[in-house]
Parts: sequence; C-alpha cells; structure tokens
Amino acid sequence: GSPATQLDMRGAPLGAAGGSGGGGGPVEVAVNRLQVTDKIAIGNFQGKFSTARGINGTFTGAVGGRAPIQGDVVPQNGGTAIRIRARDAGDVLKGAGVMQNIEDGTFDLTLVPVQGKSGEYDGALKIEGTRMQKNPAVVQLLDGISVVGIIDQLNGPGIFFSEVEARFRMTPQQIILTRSSATGPSMGISMDGYANLATGMMDMQGVLSPIYVINGIGQLFSRKGEGLIGFNFNLRGPVADPAVSVNPLSVFTPGMFRDIFRRPPPQVSQ
Repeated sequence: GSPATQLDMRGAPLGAAGGSGGGGGPVEVAVNRLQVTDKIAIGNFQGKFSTARGINGTFTGAVGGRAPIQGDVVPQNGGTAIRIRARDAGDVLKGAGVMQNIEDGTFDLTLVPVQGKSGEYDGALKIEGTRMQKNPAVVQLLDGISVVGIIDQLNGPGIFFSEVEARFRMTPQQIILTRSSATGPSMGISMDGYANLATGMMDMQGVLSPIYVINGIGQLFSRKGEGLIGFNFNLRGPVADPAVSVNPLSVFTPGMFRDIFRRPPPQVSQ
C-alpha cells in the first residue's frame, strides 16, 4: 500500500541499543513526512533496519522536502549513532531552517550518543566546496574590519570555503560548539561557543583572518581557520541576527597572543 502520511520523532531518542539477544528482524519504514524536531522534517523517508542488536540500517529522504540525503544508523554507546550525507550542503541547511545563505558543497554529519547521557550526542560536521552569500553577521564582521574586497565577494558570487569543519556536543537544551573552522582562499574563520535551542540565543567567539592563503604561515601559532593576521570577534543574541563586535586590539597578533582577548573554548566531558 501507500506509505503512511507522517511519523513523529519529537520527544523520542534516536533509539536505545536494544537487547543483545536474537529476534528483532528486518523493519522497513516508508512515510511521506518524518518530523524530527519542531523545525526539521524529512520528506519521502524510506529506511531498512535490523533491530536484532539495536537499530542498524540505512535510509534516504529529503530534508525540508527539498534536499536529498542518505543516512546510516548503527548501535553505539548504548544508543544509536547516525551519519547523514548529501551532495548539496546549501539545500540541506536551507531545508533544516538553519542557514539560508549557503550555496553548494558536500555535506557529512555524524551524531554519536554520549555514553550514559540520554539525549546527548557528540557531533562532527564537514562541508567541502561551499559558498557563503550575504550573511548579515559576516557582513557586519567584515564591515567592522573594513575588508572591502571580501565584502564584494559576499555580495556577489559568495565567499568560497574549501573546507568547513565543526565539533559539537548537542543536548536537549543547547549546542556546545567546542571548535569549528571555515577555510578558503579569501579568509579563514574559527569559532566556538554556545547556542540555546529553547530560546534561539547564541554566545559565540572566534577569529577572522583575511587573505587566508598568504596568511597560512600562522598555522604555526594558531587554531585551524586562523592565520597570523586575525581579528577577535563575538556573536551574541538571536541566532538569526546576533549582535557582532570586533576587538580592534587583536589585529596583527600571532594566535598564541591573541588568546589573551578570548575566553577558553568550551570543554565537554568525554
């Protein structure tokens, strides 16, 4: 018959590891709409799973009904780990309602349950070959340090990043971004901090390094995404439109000294 109209996962964990015994044969799921969170839904969800030793299998679907994805789930740490891949990171982020101004790029996201902490996951995100266009916070950042050439790129074809990486801890209440970087020929950005999922508020800090290729020697001193020349910045307030501040005293200082102007990055228990 035709697939069910909707399956709602809100309030349910990704799944316990289940028993170690037999039983639990193959399960096929096909629904027109899988509601994952209040804002994120996967359309045309189709999956084939084994439940003999926890949930194990593969699935396909479209985030927000527009971005095709493929995924794998495996039992891990007493729960279910999930990996999602897609050919268009921009469409995935738009479909999830996360960012509206990212174009193209491959998408690879892994969520692994934290041992002994129900509903908490360690996340790793990697996006390659993407462009950022007219992001209001980045426009304010670049305006604050008067990087005119890069602003022209942002307003035109977009700023190209060859690689974007992030490591984070996700709980039901917040996302703790322990480290992230975006690197490309025009600039590099590193960032860490907190985002409250209930209130939609963020408190992030980072370093923006213009002309990252020429600046690459700074790798000797600094985190990934930071060149020798860099500006400390803070993003605080609503995720959709945070207040941006740049510390002008942080320019032209090697990474090891620039840490004077920032708090330590968040730590999470392993």
